Amino acid sequence: MTNTKHILSQIKLEGELHDLIAKSNAENVSVQYNNRDMTLANALSEIFTSISSIPTTENVDRKISEAIDDLINGAPETYDTLKEIADYITTHQEAATALNEAITKKVDKQEGKGLSTEDFTTLLKEKLDNLPEITLEQVSSWNNKAEKAKATTEKDGLMSAEDKKRLDDIRGVRCGTDIPENMKDGELFVRVVSEN
Repeated sequence: MTNTKHILSQIKLEGELHDLIAKSNAENVSVQYNNRDMTLANALSEIFTSISSIPTTENVDRKISEAIDDLINGAPETYDTLKEIADYITTHQEAATALNEAITKKVDKQEGKGLSTEDFTTLLKEKLDNLPEITLEQVSSWNNKAEKAKATTEKDGLMSAEDKKRLDDIRGVRCGTDIPENMKDGELFVRVVSEN
């Protein structure tokens, strides 16, 4: 079936053909756009909106410029391109190698721990790991060997009875460079010696 459209375009008046010009506005003309029926005005509005969202050369250039600025992030002009950075690394290979080695040997931060020069060295850690294990039985055995009784002048304890008597007999402590002539019985004298 053929869909035939008849368009009024000319009229014959008094034996002569005359062209017809139909005038209308966009609100009164129906069109089909994006598989929808709508007025010409609405179709044109959608077309202009989609065209305005197409990036312009200026917008693209601005976005690229912003991305490059973010990448450079204030680097000095001497090193603001990847080529310049690559050239620097190539000509300073020793520094780059040392930096890479330092990075691989770095100590990772652990939560709740600080890093300082007072941390255990590997040698100390190995010594600590190699200490023999002490059992509670051994601790108890050693504690039983020590005399824990209080010493008296008659009976040994944590010290001998003789040492306890000597300490008890001390009546005072005096010090100086020369022994005092008036020392009393039981006084302890500490001689102070100065070295020149």
